[in-house]
Formats: sequence, structure tokens, C-alpha cells
Amino acid sequence: MNYTPAERGKQILFDTCIFMVGIDKRQTNCNYSLENMRKLWMDCVLNYFSNILIHQVVYAELDKDTRCVIDGRKNITTVNDADLLNKDPEYTRVFNLINSHPFLFHPSVQRKNQGEVHTLAYAYYKNIPFFSSRDSDACDECSEIDELKDITVVGFETLLGLAYSDTCDSEIHRGQKALYKEFCGKKIKRGIIPETLSEYMGV
Repeated sequence: MNYTPAERGKQILFDTCIFMVGIDKRQTNCNYSLENMRKLWMDCVLNYFSNILIHQVVYAELDKDTRCVIDGRKNITTVNDADLLNKDPEYTRVFNLINSHPFLFHPSVQRKNQGEVHTLAYAYYKNIPFFSSRDSDACDECSEIDELKDITVVGFETLLGLAYSDTCDSEIHRGQKALYKEFCGKKIKRGIIPETLSEYMGV
């Protein structure tokens, strides 16, 4: 996706999983360290968008180090729906609709995917056009629920593409290509995106 200057200024909501790329290996493999993630894509992406929103539920799910990356950035605002959920009928209806969707409903783990549920409901209610998630389920969900069809899901491949375009450093490009192969695998297997970042970027 190529963003115009006008689109860069539109609001975009980020889901928890975007910030969790490689977190399970963060302490054991320097390639997945937060410092390396910042170098490969995070700082570029967080600087690229001028109006980033993060739901309070998502913020609460992040680890302390990742919160430090977010805190203090003037282009990032934390939002909440405490005044809407179970108080505004339309917001509550859509929240429950999303929360009960097969892609997200986990009766044995009630709080699983709650960041995504709150974020998507908030995006719908506030008419926010972009929602960024690494999970391909988000794309399926937005296409299956009528209320979410006007929301564009910005996948991790798009964020990597933005970061790839921001530098000519071959070492950074290699790292970005490795992340693309590993963390965009579901979409690659389904034929939604090309097999390599180079092909995705058309280079």
C-alpha cells in the first residue's frame, strides 16, 4: 500500500501483535531484540504516521520496554472506550458482534484477542479508516463483518514495505526480508502476498 500525504495524516489504530514481532525470542536472539526491531522497522513506522492511536487495552498488553518506545511521542495518542462499552448501545452491539466472531472468540481464554476486539470496535465507532495488525485473521474478520468493511487492515508486510523504502542500507534490507519471510508466512502461503519482500516491493 502506498500512502499519500493525506492518508499519512489520517488516524490509524495499532494492535498489540504489531509490537510483539519476535518477542518470544527477544531475550535469546539479538536478531529479535527490541533494539533491532526498532532499527529494522519500528522507529521508521512510528515516525511515518502522524496520527497513531493505541487503545488502552493494547497499551496494557505491551511490555515495559515497548511502552518506553511509545511514551512521549507526540504523534501517538492512547484512547479508551470506558465511556462507551455497556453504555452506548451501538458501540456495545458492535463490540459484542466482534467479540463473538469465530476468528476471535475463545471461551476458555476470555481475554484473548481483547486488544483487537476493543480496537476494531473503536475504529468502527469513531470512523477510523486504518487498523494495523500482524494477524491475517483480522483481514478475514473485517471482510466478514459488514460494520468493519470500511476499515482497511494494514498488515505487517505494509509496515515492512514502508521501512524498506526508507533506507538503502543492504544489511537492514536483509533483516527486513527475513522478518517478511517469517512473520508474513500465513499470507504468503495463502497467495495473498508474494513470497519475498523484494517481489512485494517490485524490486
